[in-house]
Amino acid sequence: MGLFDFFKNTDNDTQKGLTLEDCIVKMFVSAGMEPYRDGNKFSVVVLGKHYTFIAFIVTISCMEGNELCVYVRFPETVRKDVASAVNYEVKRLGKEAVETLPEAQVRLLEKGDGYHIIVETVKKFEELSDSTPDEIQNLMNHSVDILDGKNFESLFSAIFGYKSYEEATKMPVEYTGGYRGNVKFKDGYRQNLDDAPNLSDSRFAGRLMACAMNIIAKKGNDEISEQATEAIQKSFDSYIQIAYDIANEEERDLIRKLRCLAKAKNKDDTDENDFVQGKMEGLVICNDNPWDLVYEEGKSNDIDMSEEEKLYRELCFSQYQGLPLVQNDLGEDMALVTQVIGRYWKPRYLMDKEARCAYEFMSIDEVLQIVTDEDIDWDSMKGLPQDAFDRAKAHSFHFPGHVYQYKNGVAEVEWQLNPDGMYYRDDDGFGMTDDEEINLYGAIDRKGKVVKKFTLKR
Repeated sequence: MGLFDFFKNTDNDTQKGLTLEDCIVKMFVSAGMEPYRDGNKFSVVVLGKHYTFIAFIVTISCMEGNELCVYVRFPETVRKDVASAVNYEVKRLGKEAVETLPEAQVRLLEKGDGYHIIVETVKKFEELSDSTPDEIQNLMNHSVDILDGKNFESLFSAIFGYKSYEEATKMPVEYTGGYRGNVKFKDGYRQNLDDAPNLSDSRFAGRLMACAMNIIAKKGNDEISEQATEAIQKSFDSYIQIAYDIANEEERDLIRKLRCLAKAKNKDDTDENDFVQGKMEGLVICNDNPWDLVYEEGKSNDIDMSEEEKLYRELCFSQYQGLPLVQNDLGEDMALVTQVIGRYWKPRYLMDKEARCAYEFMSIDEVLQIVTDEDIDWDSMKGLPQDAFDRAKAHSFHFPGHVYQYKNGVAEVEWQLNPDGMYYRDDDGFGMTDDEEINLYGAIDRKGKVVKKFTLKR
């Protein structure tokens, strides 16, 4: 006897003795669906709303105490070698799903040589009524929706190693005898592995950590930073997940690819030195093109690096250590790193992002490191007050100065030897003097070398 016939035979019964199985049967009949039944389990194929060629296998089970379980399986299987990468997307969607369907859990379930992405929704019905079948149908529909539409696109992209569903479906396909109209999609992870340099798993894991640190530093807030601090105590992947959840589509793709590279050789052991090296070089790479984390060979060790390269790396790393340093863009891939000295932001270093080198502009004692006595036009300073002259002789950059934007590899520098009287005024407006502002003007190249002497006239 079919399900529809069964329902017709019980339709005239009173609600007395109504069971959860009765409600499930009524729900399917009302929806015009006849599932496969095995005891207290009902299985049916549901077509996707946005992609009608996609079918989700849905199983509804009755458990003790009027507890219902809706089990939905994603149509594509996840290979074991990419499961750790795909799991970031699974967990991200799981967090979103809880907001609309608190009873739902999204997770990977190991099956044979791979994993299934499943949604498992469990709900207990305190009492059954005429509205229970509608509640069950809504529960089933919402469970399917978690894997449908845009979420289907993002999961599909994650499984096959692409930034987006559109990118994945543009790739050449092979026609086989398998599922989905005999279509086999090209594996983006395999292509990525072929193009990446031959670095150790630990080195790529370090680069992945750098990628996450970069995203958290740029996009996070105090709450995210606190979550990241707690996550790193739990596990490596917990920390990466914090960055993944706030990343954009392209950054998520990069994280997944790096995660696969960090497991490509299937080594269980971890090389701490390689990990640290990958993290350090990764923080430098992130300041330019983050995708070089995947494709660039990187420096082999510190011995191969010049002092300027080491300083650049340290400055890149410093922004993730909570140090009071800020990078200010000067154009042409140049930056000025400022530091708080005596309550004011002062220029400390020049960073050449193209050459990946850094140079000390001013010491912590506010002494210019780029200037020698030969770089100053002393004749132009005749007649200046002795205090201003002494400050120039001492190369003191104590008073407000300025490094202007680079143009054709050269930047003008304004060096203040004496401020105007307003500088000495207190918050109440008292203390102003009759001092006149005295500035020297020069120019430096990308390495901070003076290419135009400092002179009184601009």
